[in-house]
Amino acid sequence: MSRVTPVAGLARLAGVAAIAVMLGACAALKASTAPSAEQQWPSTLSLADAHAMRGEFDAADSMLAAFAARYPGSDEALETAYWRAVFKLDPTNRNGSLPTALAELDGYLASNQRRDHIAEATTLRRVGGQLTELNKLAADALTQAQTAKVTAATATAVAVDAKEAKAATVDANADAQVEIKRLKDELAKANAELDRIRKRLSQPPPPKDRF
Repeated sequence: MSRVTPVAGLARLAGVAAIAVMLGACAALKASTAPSAEQQWPSTLSLADAHAMRGEFDAADSMLAAFAARYPGSDEALETAYWRAVFKLDPTNRNGSLPTALAELDGYLASNQRRDHIAEATTLRRVGGQLTELNKLAADALTQAQTAKVTAATATAVAVDAKEAKAATVDANADAQVEIKRLKDELAKANAELDRIRKRLSQPPPPKDRF
């Protein structure tokens, strides 16, 4: 059975320590050579803006979202919220969303980090709020118009029904008048016949012949 001498054990520990130091140095070197958020941000924003100019808003949004996920907590990651809101507010963006854009701006303005577009974001937030109110008023007006249309249609239907009911009533009254006249005529005939019978009965009987 082999035995590890103290010298060999120390050499082994020294080798392990050296490897650990080398790995740490490599990691530090890799971290130092990896591009930072500050270095990557200008090119990322430029590419995202180029996508947006071509109407490729989904690609621009995905690129900014990926950057924010890669460099969370950085000032540049916070700037992606502003630019994503700008692209979401573009009228030509078919997948634009006013509520989403306002949420991005709210998060951007609420942050305590360094921000490059505070004034612009504040203005956009106000405009977005006014658009929200206008959209609400337009929706309410449309609802009222639809309600008025339904009410008018119902009133028209009621008026038509009333007209038809009135016409039916007139026809029924005319039929009733005809029937009443017929009954009066028959009653007059019956009374005349009754008078003839009464007069005939009131005359004395003719005398009988005597033999």
